[in-house]
Amino acid sequence: MSLSLSPLSRSGLRRLTGRLDVSQDVSDMKEEKRQMDSEPRVTMCQILRSPTHRQPILTAVVLQLSQQLSGINAIFYYSTDIFSKAGVEQPIYATIGAGIVNTAFTVVSLFLVERAGRRTLQLLGLAGMIACALLMTTAMVLQDTIPSLSYLSMVAIFGFVAFFEIGPGPIPWFIVAELFSQGPRPAAMAIAGCTNWTANFFIGMGFQYVADLCGPYVFLLFAGLLLGFFVFTYFKVPETRGRTFDEISHAFRRRNPSFLDQEVKADTELESLGGEEDS
Repeated sequence: MSLSLSPLSRSGLRRLTGRLDVSQDVSDMKEEKRQMDSEPRVTMCQILRSPTHRQPILTAVVLQLSQQLSGINAIFYYSTDIFSKAGVEQPIYATIGAGIVNTAFTVVSLFLVERAGRRTLQLLGLAGMIACALLMTTAMVLQDTIPSLSYLSMVAIFGFVAFFEIGPGPIPWFIVAELFSQGPRPAAMAIAGCTNWTANFFIGMGFQYVADLCGPYVFLLFAGLLLGFFVFTYFKVPETRGRTFDEISHAFRRRNPSFLDQEVKADTELESLGGEEDS
């Protein structure tokens, strides 16, 4: 079944891409559909065992963890209590403010995500969240000495939420979808989603106990995790915006040299199996 676009669809594609000539985009869509129809489906068990997909699925899992272990849901679930401990007089209004910031920067991210690189926004978001977590910790530690620092704590939390929506909020889902071709993509998305919600569950259930144990230094723990995710993203995650799957695979191999070795090994094993069947 061939892929054909109506004049209305082509008009919409021109508005989306900002180009008058979208013939190349249509050709790319047709080629992707051809590859999708010819590519076999990959199960979750197969994707976990495959040497070819090992590095991409590891990247997908780590990016999902960067979203949930960043501390953002600790803010959303326990924000009123956090604001109270930070010395804010009307914590409920500060919590509403955090929700407004979250909504506003969700809209901002819609405009940024197709104009800036996925990897760039992820790094920017992680770096901003690290800075805000450190500011938050400083304000909470010194609030008894300098009561006015409660306002710094509130600003830090708003900044934390804003940078989350710029980077670790939307970007992991974009990159996961773009790291895999049509065959393994559904299984990869399922594994990523399972990782995301499992981490969400542990944060929701365990944050209060960790906060009681660490006191005002609890966000130093998240700052350390965010720093680890920043380093991983910088060295291991390729840029995916505006690239075909083959270009992404090439960039992935350059950042992960062992990935190429695994692909060659997998291809060699398949060839040897094919030779045995022919004989």
